Amino acid sequence: MVFEALAHRGGLVQKTHPDQTLFRRIGGRPVIDRMIDELYNRIEEDPALRPMFPRTLTNERMKQKAFFEEWMGGDPSYTHHHDYGGLKGRHRHIHITREAADGWLGHIKAAFQAAVDDEVLIDEALGVLKSMAYGLINEDQPAQSPKDLRCHRENRWRKPLTLAAKGQREELQHCIEADPGVLKDPTQTARMMYEAATRGHIHMVDYLLTHGVDVNLPAVSVTGLMMTPLCAARWKKQHALADFLIRQGALYDIFSACFLGDMDVVTHFIETEKLLVNAQDPACDVLPITPLHHAVYGGHEHVVEYLFSQGADVGTNSTPMVRHAAEENQVSLLRLLLTHGADATRIGPGPWVIHPEITDLVLSHGADVNYPPGKWIWVSCTGNNSQRDNPDYVQALLNCGADVNTRLRGAQALHYAAKAGHVGTLEVLLKNNAPVNLPNNNGETPLFYAFKAGKRADIVTTLRLLVEGGADRHHEDNQGRTPEQITRRVRRPEKEEIIRLFKN
Repeated sequence: MVFEALAHRGGLVQKTHPDQTLFRRIGGRPVIDRMIDELYNRIEEDPALRPMFPRTLTNERMKQKAFFEEWMGGDPSYTHHHDYGGLKGRHRHIHITREAADGWLGHIKAAFQAAVDDEVLIDEALGVLKSMAYGLINEDQPAQSPKDLRCHRENRWRKPLTLAAKGQREELQHCIEADPGVLKDPTQTARMMYEAATRGHIHMVDYLLTHGVDVNLPAVSVTGLMMTPLCAARWKKQHALADFLIRQGALYDIFSACFLGDMDVVTHFIETEKLLVNAQDPACDVLPITPLHHAVYGGHEHVVEYLFSQGADVGTNSTPMVRHAAEENQVSLLRLLLTHGADATRIGPGPWVIHPEITDLVLSHGADVNYPPGKWIWVSCTGNNSQRDNPDYVQALLNCGADVNTRLRGAQALHYAAKAGHVGTLEVLLKNNAPVNLPNNNGETPLFYAFKAGKRADIVTTLRLLVEGGADRHHEDNQGRTPEQITRRVRRPEKEEIIRLFKN
């Protein structure tokens, strides 16, 4: 009954998990490990499926072992590491046909048979996996080239999404006339509806609806939660569009009401159907997202309090709620979550470290900025994704226990800061005794990385800080090169200044 009331939110299939005793009955993690290793050994040799997977399968093997363990009823380590929703959404960049789904099912059946002797148990697992695999099919024709099997698939929707966001109806119409298949993928059309709804483009929404786009299907919002067009419109105060959507059959559900803080409607839903208090969002299929998550992400503490009073459980996927409240500096909401058993141990590094009251609260509940290993470097020292030099943030991370000896892909924080040209971060790291001559896996010290900095970086200051900090100009990497030798071959306007710096 509860699922039927929420069926408009889509999702993969109604049954996404086998009986949760299967993990124990099948033999536990050792059997899962053997099965997944066999599966990826087979995929590695399959020329049709291999291009659909990452270049290296090491991380993929680890992730899928965690997924299948939790999926069968084991430890929820997959959920602890993955807080985004919807398997369809997570596979939207991959070109999946019926033939590909059948090929994958053939491999996983063989993998199960190699690891499990009981055909009854194998059939039990495959019975659910088959409907899930077919639910991920998003193409009816083969890809034109192997590169289109992964990542390149989404290029087809870049322009339509931009046009939907801008409300350029005529241009989108021309685009769809040229490629009608753009409207055949519900995951992508839901994104188009979301972009149009948040901006109040009624004519665009009307056009999409008249061409068969689902008025209720959620898309991933900027919050990370799955959000219906109606919820998106109301969130952005596009009231005229919200009224239009309701006239077109849009449904208002408990997840939307919790996110928007609509207490009267939330109360009505719970009083009408008590089980809704812990209902899992079908749009997120295997990942447990409940009304509690939506209320927290909406920032509505009074709704959160009410849900707890009605028996809401933080569940196995509580870490994203703790992280969100911490990063939004919502102290009382954070305290409420922690009081009810939410897990702070896996929130990892983030902007919360700059808020003293938040910091004291989450650290006292086991938060660790070194979890997962190397992430604190990634979010503060690499310069990736337009990341700016933020020495105060880095110092706050170090104050919270970030380990300067941590490695990320073989290198340490000082390596990445030198390559990014983050002078302020370099100063903070050196002040906190970051090792200045420790080599990476290729024998390169931070001084080597400084020469890899972009043209806009202040390479002279970077090199000066490292040299004054004790960097060895004569250290040889695995190829026998030294920083001093590199100065003679460097092609930068500052070359003469760099040479003088090294001579002095």
